[in-house]
Amino acid sequence: MAKKSTTQKAKEKAAGAAKSGADTVRDIAGQAIRAAAVAAAGVALTRTAQALRGGARSAEAAAPRPESPPRPAATRAKTGAKARKASARPAKKKAARRRSSR
Repeated sequence: MAKKSTTQKAKEKAAGAAKSGADTVRDIAGQAIRAAAVAAAGVALTRTAQALRGGARSAEAAAPRPESPPRPAATRAKTGAKARKASARPAKKKAARRRSSR
């Protein structure tokens, strides 16, 4: 085997340092991207929650409010003697119109 020169050793060390530096930069960049994604998701969720709360408030404001308590159920108009008198009357018969054809 041939003896490596000093410049060859320096080149290999520089290449190794560059590779490890690139790996470190990739790791840092990945962490930064993940942190940015988490922050963006947090902002999006916060804004969505605010919009939903605002929509609920406007829906509550638009809903009609009852002004008075509901009235009791309607009662029958005819009671007692009036009802018996009305049922005793015979129904009126409609007079049939006859056309004479001549």
